[in-house]
Amino acid sequence: RNEVALLRSRGANSTQILMVFVMEGLTIAALSVILGPLIAAAGISVLGLTPAFSDLGAGGLLTVSLSSGAYMMAALGGVLSFVALIFPAFRASQMSVTQERQRSSRPTDLPFFQRYYLDVLLLIVGILLFRQLTEQGSVVARNLFGEIAVNQMLLAVPGIILVASAMVLLRLFPVVMNLLSRLLSDWLPAGMVMGVWQMARNPAHYARLSLLLILTAGLGIFAASFSATLDRSFVERVLFFTGSDVRLNGNVPVSSYRRGLSESDQFESNGILRERYEQMPGVDSVSLVRRSSGHDLTKLFGGTYDMVAVEPESFLNVAWFRGDFSERPMSELMSQLIPDGGPEGVPIPVGSKHLSVRIKPDRVHPSILMTARVLDTRGRYYTYRLGVLNFANWEALSIDLSAVGGRGQPSSAPTEPLTLASLSIQERRGDRQLQPGSVLIDEISAATEAGTTTVIEKFDSVEDWSLLRTSETAIADVLRSADVGFEEESGSALFSWAEGAAVSARGIFHGRQTSLPVLASKAFNKNTGHMVGDEFDVSVSGHRIPVRIIDELEFFPTMNLREKSFLVSDMDSLVKYASMGTLNSEVLPNELWISSASTGEDRQRLIELLNLSGAFLIDSYQDRDVLLAESKVDPLVKAGWRSLLFIAFSSVLVLSCLGFLVHAYISFRNRQLQFALLRTVGFSMRQLVTMVWLEQMLVILAGLALGTWMGSRLGAVIMPFLGHDDFGSQVMPPFAMQINWNVLILTYVIMFLVFAVIILGMIWLVNRISLQRVLRLGEIG
Repeated sequence: RNEVALLRSRGANSTQILMVFVMEGLTIAALSVILGPLIAAAGISVLGLTPAFSDLGAGGLLTVSLSSGAYMMAALGGVLSFVALIFPAFRASQMSVTQERQRSSRPTDLPFFQRYYLDVLLLIVGILLFRQLTEQGSVVARNLFGEIAVNQMLLAVPGIILVASAMVLLRLFPVVMNLLSRLLSDWLPAGMVMGVWQMARNPAHYARLSLLLILTAGLGIFAASFSATLDRSFVERVLFFTGSDVRLNGNVPVSSYRRGLSESDQFESNGILRERYEQMPGVDSVSLVRRSSGHDLTKLFGGTYDMVAVEPESFLNVAWFRGDFSERPMSELMSQLIPDGGPEGVPIPVGSKHLSVRIKPDRVHPSILMTARVLDTRGRYYTYRLGVLNFANWEALSIDLSAVGGRGQPSSAPTEPLTLASLSIQERRGDRQLQPGSVLIDEISAATEAGTTTVIEKFDSVEDWSLLRTSETAIADVLRSADVGFEEESGSALFSWAEGAAVSARGIFHGRQTSLPVLASKAFNKNTGHMVGDEFDVSVSGHRIPVRIIDELEFFPTMNLREKSFLVSDMDSLVKYASMGTLNSEVLPNELWISSASTGEDRQRLIELLNLSGAFLIDSYQDRDVLLAESKVDPLVKAGWRSLLFIAFSSVLVLSCLGFLVHAYISFRNRQLQFALLRTVGFSMRQLVTMVWLEQMLVILAGLALGTWMGSRLGAVIMPFLGHDDFGSQVMPPFAMQINWNVLILTYVIMFLVFAVIILGMIWLVNRISLQRVLRLGEIG
């Protein structure tokens, strides 16, 4: 502007002045277009010598070819550069000598993007694009033909929001500086006060540097986070898929998954099975899991889900979780899965050989069979046939507890102590419906082989008994106390059932009627319309079970689809609920999750030992170490990300240092007269140095701090939308923000050292100012 004013005073018109800048701009832009791609190609070739490409084993220069697209992008950059050079020149060419003198005596006007609210407009555009990204859920989408397509506009969302937010924040810069000057003027030394006043009086001059530092710091933090986040994601995808160090799967029918094993192995309890694996060398902890499909019985269509039943305490020791899987800690959620109430059972005295139930049907039911469900100490359920209800008077139906076997039944005798879990009736004939009826139950007794009889339940009250809800028609069943008993003074329990399907068990169990506590995925609640606190019936492997949602989860290990509907429950409780009303089958664990610190050959020996143990029929297994080794990112891709990170940080460093150098030099040239005047009115060199340090450090710290904060926040918001695999599916678990602080801090340290050198150079120039020469030039100007 000073040169333009001088040329105007010598008689040059606006066109002549503008042509000078057009020639300069065209020369600079042409050189950039020609040399830019060549310099970029040379830089990429040299990357072959850097550690980023060490995994490729090349060790030499990379072969680079320049395409027409590179020159097209260079031409676009040249055009933008030319416009950036000509726009301020055009404005300056329209300014007269008088206007220039007036402008130099006043603070610089607000930037044009603030005067015309272009920054606000750009922020609105960024917000609209971000909303579209949120609704779409990803930058990757499928077109009408099912092909994967990337929305190029949405890829620009991070840059647009970063630039717009930085420019909007600059609006607050003058306000903050004015506020500081008012509050601190009475407390700060003269040198510092002059620095604050200068920044408050001429904020636009410092806002430009702040904008540059904000954008470069934001770019740096985003680049540092993307590479580190990508590396973390590759590891966590394996951790999420495997769930534990080693996971054994037994994907076979629950009633036969131990078939072919010895009697001692086949009927081990879950606790004994767990202990057997924990005793193997290399195994730290074991947890049993039952995974099965189910259906929400409140829905006619849809409502399918997966039920994952776990052992809460041991599961926390072996499973991998991340903090964002749920809003509350997983340990807190798992502790709530144990139900308060539910099936308890009536203990049968040790040594009992027979079990008797005295009943009286309302009428003869020649095809209805009464059964008893007994649980032994190993957790195995046995179904005993008490007898057919082909009588209408009081009779005692007795069974031999040692008589076991039959279709779907364990072939070995139950292990004491035993527990009576439930009593049920069923229609034996599959070609007819179960007809309504009722039965009085007076007492249940157990007898030893010597003939000693013990009454274990008198049914004086039915408060400790509940109805089995094994089918939809069982909702109409009734259980209540009756005054009529086998003896005149005794009471009984009246169990009446409604019409229903054949073969389905209907009856009662010992324990309070409660719902099974479950954790629901957000996808389950969204798909079914349920919410936390709802109670409803579900089907699990064909068993009807009442459940109650106590909380919800976002993600859960091994559930590899975001829209996957699943419920999580306590396994022992699920087994009790499902096994009481079943006739023959059992609900048993079909997965073993193992925690092991072994690696290498020790891990291989452990896998071989697990395959040969025979205690659990393995259909397949997942070894975390093997999958981690296989999932290492392609070295070429990894080298590409490292190169981009290197280039990004190099750009941040170079742009910041060059920008600050230019800012410091121009600031010194424009303020020589001001520095000289301050010296003449009595300011010491120390006060001037304090003023310079304060001005520059405030701008540097504010710009880098805001840029770092904005870059980290932007990365945390945008990164989850970028996490997709080669097929366009979202990776599970989603990206979690990870910042490479080591590289970032190293870059910032280098920047601060360069800034310090530049500031010292500026102070050196201030110290060398000739007061007479500068003041004489000021008078001439």
